Amino acid sequence: MDEVRDDVIGVWRVSRSGRAGGYVMAAVPACGALSAWLHVVSHPDVRNLDSAGVATAVALGFGLFAWWRLLRVHLKLTSTVIVMVNPWGTQRLPWSRVSAVSLGNWGAQFHTTDGFTYTAFALSGLAGGTGQDERFAEVQRIADAQLAGGQQI
Repeated sequence: MDEVRDDVIGVWRVSRSGRAGGYVMAAVPACGALSAWLHVVSHPDVRNLDSAGVATAVALGFGLFAWWRLLRVHLKLTSTVIVMVNPWGTQRLPWSRVSAVSLGNWGAQFHTTDGFTYTAFALSGLAGGTGQDERFAEVQRIADAQLAGGQQI
């Protein structure tokens, strides 16, 4: 994270194992739905068609859940703004509004000058897989430099 590209200082996502689990969570039901549709093609029947429809709906549900909960979640620090993409929404927080950064149960917490706290779920213990403290230490180092005067590390 020592290099700044396109104004981006660092990006953190759910760990590799978490992303792999998300892909598996989406792929296994999708394979089941594909198998059901292949069965419909080889044995056309209303019951088989019904099963394929249910399998497709289940696969879509699992795929959307995996994407929403694991695959899209990330934290991006730029020299001007913090972008937190969480399961519940995306927040863009200018560094000028940040007063402190801490580590909470659900990830890195960015405290603002007006008393609000924003949490980056991508650094939570549940989403990280790797040591939450290790991931947060890098965010803390960058945040300290930004809060000390906007210096990029």
